[in-house]
Amino acid sequence: MIVFLLASCTFSDNAKSTDSKDKIKIIIEDNEDLILSTNCFETTYDSDLHLQLFPKDGYKISGCDYSDYNIERIDNYYNITLHNVKYSSVVSIFTSIAPIKASYCLDSYSFTDYPDDSHIKINTCKYEDSFAKDGYTLYAWSTSREGSENDISLGSRINKEILSSSVLYGQWAKWTDPSLFEYEVQGDNALITGFKGEAKELVIPGKIDGKVVTKITENSFKNLDIKKVILPPTIKDIENDAFSGCQLEEVILFDNIEKISDYSFKDCNSIKTLRINAASAPVYAGTYYATFPDKMDYLQSLSSDYPNMKKLVLFSGSSTRFGYDSLMLESALPEYKVANMGVFAYTNALPQLDLILQYMNSGDILLDSPEFDASKRQFCVTNKFDDKFFNLIEEDYSLIEKLDLRDYTGVFSAFGQYLSSRHGIEEKSYDLSPSDYDENFNPIAEKSYNLQGDYCLYRPNAADDTPVYDLPVDYTIDAFPSEYINSLNNEASKFTQKGILFFFTYAPRNESAISDSSTPEKRKELDEYFRETLEIPVISDIADSLFRGKYLFETDNHLSTEGVKIRTQNIINDLNKALNKEGD
Repeated sequence: MIVFLLASCTFSDNAKSTDSKDKIKIIIEDNEDLILSTNCFETTYDSDLHLQLFPKDGYKISGCDYSDYNIERIDNYYNITLHNVKYSSVVSIFTSIAPIKASYCLDSYSFTDYPDDSHIKINTCKYEDSFAKDGYTLYAWSTSREGSENDISLGSRINKEILSSSVLYGQWAKWTDPSLFEYEVQGDNALITGFKGEAKELVIPGKIDGKVVTKITENSFKNLDIKKVILPPTIKDIENDAFSGCQLEEVILFDNIEKISDYSFKDCNSIKTLRINAASAPVYAGTYYATFPDKMDYLQSLSSDYPNMKKLVLFSGSSTRFGYDSLMLESALPEYKVANMGVFAYTNALPQLDLILQYMNSGDILLDSPEFDASKRQFCVTNKFDDKFFNLIEEDYSLIEKLDLRDYTGVFSAFGQYLSSRHGIEEKSYDLSPSDYDENFNPIAEKSYNLQGDYCLYRPNAADDTPVYDLPVDYTIDAFPSEYINSLNNEASKFTQKGILFFFTYAPRNESAISDSSTPEKRKELDEYFRETLEIPVISDIADSLFRGKYLFETDNHLSTEGVKIRTQNIINDLNKALNKEGD
């Protein structure tokens, strides 16, 4: 229901000032779902007006009737920017009942949150300074007051149904006796320098003698028999060798650390589990990086929502995101539900595939199309983490908890680089959905991603066949040494051992964006080489992956809408042939 307030400022209905010296007045139309201290705002001619609006508990703001605006949710309020305001006017704010109510209990007090249902699963509350409790560190949420093995890291995702029907209880870890820590004082801060006790599980205190603990210095816990460490959100710096030689198996920390690397945990070869609590708002929300948690949510949901259906999972980088029509695939292969897991080629495919594997079963298909311009990462040649993997999981850090970190290297250095690279980027809201933005993070009216994970905005053909970038890719045997082949075979075997069909196809590319040495003869040799050395079926003709430039969109490997239709039909034909062979 909307009625007019008795305005604290007035203007003539037909007064439209164009004098740049005049103040422009914007009145927010009365809305009983909003908490307003004033409804009258002023700005100057042709400038942006920034509004910070608070809905009442149980309500959300969905937009307004101003012609050009941006909206962003931050915790319990919304930032709305009205662009290029030229005339005084009345603006209506659109509100509705929030579809999800989340209830939290932190011992001394309880609170509610009303997140948007913009994702299949919903992010829990991240850490706030107001949650601090002297003598304890809040390290997880749980549907049980006593906690359980299914505790949820702060900010990580949970099923909507569980969130709406349960209370999430804060899980507190009591600090290890602060008197056992050696430390130096630096202003109001304490820098831990050593430990005089023994503890299998170490909970670093957030304060010692009233000083905030911000740093763990080198050799503080060297060679101690510690199995688990919980760091407080006050820690900003973990120096080299701080935990060197420890028998650590699990590390719990927060994402507001400023300095951390593999050297902080040098020779800690038993670390299996890393739990990251969010203390900072996401910066990649709404971007293509944030599609990965959404895609993982969808892949997980297929097992419960369609238990009798097989899955066809499409994988590689952005060429897969832009490269398929999943609905067309599902229509041609009705016994399969399709999940497009492609996001970004320039991060290691290995941990992504290891996560995907956990939600696939016997009879499912993994269709891999490695991008040759990122072949080392795409062929799983290295087990080293990089910072871009953390970009992918920023909106659901719990994904890294599903990986056994003993299988990888470089985890903490990659995490430190990720934290450093986020510095200075505008914080956003978990509620932002990538499907509400185009590839360049421009807001759009239609959805840019479908449920299956395809980037589905219409993309016209290019004006001609000219390559977009001067980065020719090599399609010769020399570009793919045996190390690449062996690495992909090893990863594929994890799938085939579960009864999953692992098929190899070629990523799309502008035929004019390959190297001069990639002659037709060399490409034929490469195809024969893959078919001879890969222990998985190569189901496609290499020629079908090389498109005229007109079928690409703004890059040399993102297909236009017409190009997607051509490629998807080719893949349908290839899959049918491959499945018929499997059935023989």
